[in-house]
Amino acid sequence: MTDSPLAAMAAMIGEWKTTTDRFPGVDGRTTIEWLAGEAFLLVRYTVPTAAIERTWVMGTDDAYPERLKVLQYDRNGQRRIFNGAVTGPLWRVWRDAPGDSQRLTGNLDETQTTLRATWERSEAELDPRTWEHELDIVFTRIG
Repeated sequence: MTDSPLAAMAAMIGEWKTTTDRFPGVDGRTTIEWLAGEAFLLVRYTVPTAAIERTWVMGTDDAYPERLKVLQYDRNGQRRIFNGAVTGPLWRVWRDAPGDSQRLTGNLDETQTTLRATWERSEAELDPRTWEHELDIVFTRIG
């Protein structure tokens, strides 16, 4: 495995309990696993009681192995392409799109058992003054 962003994500492989401030007291599950012999990562996020399901396929292009791409599909049929980066314990995913820019910033603790992340949105593409907090997410390793 030579794709450095994917290699950096290896610490996230496993099963995670997922909680957010949007749904207090409601646990979701996130599963992160290798796909196609460690060529891609498959991330599945579900919150059954809130009817939320998201699937991410994460990978790189041979011409740009340092650039992580994230393909997302959700239960509502929406498809999006995000950029991604992993620098040490910092995990970032973002999308700059007219009317619906989004970004996730997370930090994996040194024990690799908890990732705390913040999701933000902006209706104005590339204007850093317009980002609004959407929710905080805590991933706690369970397997």
